[in-house]
Amino acid sequence: MKPQRLFIRRVGVVAMLCTCLIALLVAWRFASPEPPAASTALEIRWHGNGIVLQGKVKDAATQHALADGAAARLGGEADQVVDWLDIEPTALPVADAAALAELIRLGDEGWHLQRRPGDARLALQSTSDARSARAHTLLQRAFGPGVAVELVPLHWEAVNESIASE
Repeated sequence: MKPQRLFIRRVGVVAMLCTCLIALLVAWRFASPEPPAASTALEIRWHGNGIVLQGKVKDAATQHALADGAAARLGGEADQVVDWLDIEPTALPVADAAALAELIRLGDEGWHLQRRPGDARLALQSTSDARSARAHTLLQRAFGPGVAVELVPLHWEAVNESIASE
């Protein structure tokens, strides 16, 4: 009888320790501060026969301007626009929604825009032609002078250019 009682006591102690450990982990998780969001605040992707709008905007007017610009780029095909934009007053500001809508209309297959708290990056086929210069101007107008704007070549295009130069 005594070995059984000792075994049950040990199992009870182990179960109690596990319960306490789980309670401590849960309390630690809720007490720790949230890490800053690492995700992109606004993202626009031109692909296939569609455009994806994703992220957060401050107001409905900005959301409509971007969706309308995307539909115009696609020849009025609004059903080819994937609008995953959330309207949140705390979203990063868009200084000129019309400039961003014009950038969407200018965009081409494979372009990819990412807007984060301190910067905006646009990946495109060429960073040195007239179209990219226009894109840079529109991007700076869209987000304002306080946002660092960068044009980066699409990876696959850079690979194709290096192969062609060999």
